[in-house]
Amino acid sequence: MATDTDHKDTSGPTMITLVLITLVMLFLGLHWVRQSFPDLASYADDSACVDTRVEAGQTLHTRDILVSVFNAGQKSGTASATMKRLEKRGFVAGDTGNTSVAGGVRGVEIWADSVNPAALLVAKQFGAGTQIVAGHDQLGDGVVVVIGDNMRRMSAPVESLVAEEQAYICGPPVLQ
Repeated sequence: MATDTDHKDTSGPTMITLVLITLVMLFLGLHWVRQSFPDLASYADDSACVDTRVEAGQTLHTRDILVSVFNAGQKSGTASATMKRLEKRGFVAGDTGNTSVAGGVRGVEIWADSVNPAALLVAKQFGAGTQIVAGHDQLGDGVVVVIGDNMRRMSAPVESLVAEEQAYICGPPVLQ
């Protein structure tokens, strides 16, 4: 049977051990608090684009393409409504918003640095005669769609196309 003297023999060393642990944790805590925070700008990526190489003969799918949509017309909500339709077709959403364009955009224009398979696949969503225009500032990531007030209905969905030549496209980031 344990007596009071048995408890007194272990309570001193236990108390010393607990005080030492507390002092070590206090020292470590003060050390960590004094450390500077990491530069969050180094973690930020200004672009959601990942340059992706597409080979001639490779099939490109809507899920491989990042699209941004901007409204250059007077009808409110056109950009977000069009983005939702493109997302339903499998495209990856980039930016949406409003823009003003000198000279205006009557229907739909696809703004891309060059005619590439990504721009062609996006243009097919809006039907024959949709213009792909180079030389504009990039308003958003990926293939940029600019919509005017005279946009007609989107054509039948086109889910993929075969690249005729090698190109680089703006693809969505891949989660690993």
